[in-house]
Amino acid sequence: METTMSPRRKGIGTISLVIVVIVIILIGIVAFVLYSPTETSTTTYSTSVTDTTTDVVNPANSLQLQLALNASSSSATGVSASVFVDAYNPLSSTLNVTAANTWALPLNGYNGAICGDDGPTVGFAIAQGHYTSSNITTVSFLDLVNPTVTYSCSLYFGYANPIGFHFQPLSDMAAPYGCIGNSCMSGTASTGGQVTGYWNQGGTFTSFPRGVYTVIAEDEWGDSVLAYFTVS
Repeated sequence: METTMSPRRKGIGTISLVIVVIVIILIGIVAFVLYSPTETSTTTYSTSVTDTTTDVVNPANSLQLQLALNASSSSATGVSASVFVDAYNPLSSTLNVTAANTWALPLNGYNGAICGDDGPTVGFAIAQGHYTSSNITTVSFLDLVNPTVTYSCSLYFGYANPIGFHFQPLSDMAAPYGCIGNSCMSGTASTGGQVTGYWNQGGTFTSFPRGVYTVIAEDEWGDSVLAYFTVS
């Protein structure tokens, strides 16, 4: 006797087959996501530096402004620029230098080292782009200090407005004199630090993107030197 499947049973069988196929497909998708190797996307940077060490001697007071620049890169931290600036006595005798306030370019508390420059002696700033002494006055410096953070800063060399400095021979160590209230702070006429990017006024940090950057070092006697690093 021939057995005929009812239409209802046929429909149930078809639905069951479809469900089984869907379950198999879902299991395959989950297995692919869980066990397939994942690729990690990283951005690789390289750096180069022009004029790693540069300096200028003031003809009026014999003080030497020095700038040392280095740059490195890694896939984890991006680009880091190391900047060191000092006012140095290149003579073998003590150098007496009268204080001044003749900066080549005005700096502020955001575009130099944290806690400000080692005022009022030396400072540095960084600009995006390649500038020279002929057009550096048109530059807008990057903010290297987070403008939304209040830092606890100690007293600095040059505190209390000294009228002059006694620089030790062959050294950036100096003893200020003539400070207000006799509050002179002896120390080194230097500043610097590691810089990995810049901030905007809203407190958003940006790592150095690809391009050329100009580093300017200054002292209060109107001297300035330039160096460059490139992110590629």
